[in-house]
Amino acid sequence: MDTNTAESQTIGHLPNLPVQGEHPLLDIPFVVGIDGRQFKGERLSLVAAEITGLMDPALDGATRLMRFMFPFKGFSVTLEVLGQVQSLDRGNGHATVNFVDPAGEHLPQLRHLINSYIAGDLVALGEVIGVAPSIPSPANRAAAMIAKRLTFSRVLGSAGLAFATLALVAAVGTLAYNRIFTLPLAAPGLAVQDGMTLTAISAGQVDYVNLAAAKGEVAFTIRATSGEMLSIAMPCDCKATALAATVGATVSAGEPMLNVHAADAPMVLTATVPAADVLTLAFADHVKVQFGDGSTINATVDPASLRAEATDAGLPVRLIPASPLQAEQLGQLAKLTIIKKPWF
Repeated sequence: MDTNTAESQTIGHLPNLPVQGEHPLLDIPFVVGIDGRQFKGERLSLVAAEITGLMDPALDGATRLMRFMFPFKGFSVTLEVLGQVQSLDRGNGHATVNFVDPAGEHLPQLRHLINSYIAGDLVALGEVIGVAPSIPSPANRAAAMIAKRLTFSRVLGSAGLAFATLALVAAVGTLAYNRIFTLPLAAPGLAVQDGMTLTAISAGQVDYVNLAAAKGEVAFTIRATSGEMLSIAMPCDCKATALAATVGATVSAGEPMLNVHAADAPMVLTATVPAADVLTLAFADHVKVQFGDGSTINATVDPASLRAEATDAGLPVRLIPASPLQAEQLGQLAKLTIIKKPWF
């Protein structure tokens, strides 16, 4: 919208105002600073102003950067306007200032002040411009801002407290779940190819191991604590993987020694479960298996392995993975956690 049109629409209810060109001059209190000297403003429009004061003849026709100051209660608004002094009447101390660039950077602020004055939002009180009752005072605005900040702080603090409470509840819930529904096993699981586990028939020291033994040949020998040499034969023509069968190692009766299996047998997990945890494993939902690289799978216990007789070392069990193990996981140890069935 054109400035002249907007101004004409705004002031249509003020018919008897002095006019500078097409812009009416309004009696808005203001002060003008020119070359370090202040002059009282008489009337003002969007394109010109009338000022009074002790005039220097050298100002007649001069162009200066002028400071228009509008004093409010407790603060003031200052606009810098490039103006030209004209119609200088030194005897009466009166002059007219025409704005060199009426559409300059000062225009939006000046238009707002003039329109607000005409609309009655700003009222003249003596020589200052006061704020009408419908507009909050600066003090009230400051108080409102403080109240908003306090409200925001309270909301932020409440949100932080709620977040901390939720985090605490989540942490407590996690701890309670781990304590009630999980049971970590002390012994690790071992990824092996599915087959038969040969165990030590007596406590003692491993004296001989032959992983390449054919069917009927000695697979390993134990020097028992009684002094006897006890040998175990290979039960089949198959591959063997050492578990605890290392020459010089001390073993207990029933401790897994070798895993023997067909060359193309799938991989499973073997573990020795303490006797006190066998019943929990038997009624478990599943076993969580975590390898050293962080990968995890679920596994279930082979019921047939639970029917074996537990030894002092525990019960050797066979765990069947829910998804096939990778070739690179063969021979790796894994952390085992029993996940109990929920009662709800």
